[in-house]
Amino acid sequence: MKINLKKCNLGGSLIFISSLLSVISLFMNWIDAGITKASGIEQQGYLLLILYIYPVYKLFKKEKINKIIGLPLGILSIICGVLYLTHKNINFFGQSINVAGMGLYLFIISSVILTLGIYKYNTNNT
Repeated sequence: MKINLKKCNLGGSLIFISSLLSVISLFMNWIDAGITKASGIEQQGYLLLILYIYPVYKLFKKEKINKIIGLPLGILSIICGVLYLTHKNINFFGQSINVAGMGLYLFIISSVILTLGIYKYNTNNT
């Protein structure tokens, strides 16, 4: 199960890069409230990686990704990331502030890249 990014088409490269970015985001801060910080692993963000399994598996197998399955997984990944982001508000002296860290934003960006990669993926060139 090797992947050669030089021979891979745009969609395959995007899927591979987005999966790497999502794993890297787990080690970054998903919560950053100044006094306290928590990584994606501590916030159980690794559960969202389940949505990446199907596209990455198909990429390594060099098989066609069923868009009816793949695109909803990518969109669901974006939705889960944004919902997680919107629920990380705290009240501080009567004002609501968001304490989401850079890792969470990186995960959302990688989810958008994943969805675009699934849309662009073509098995002819991989």
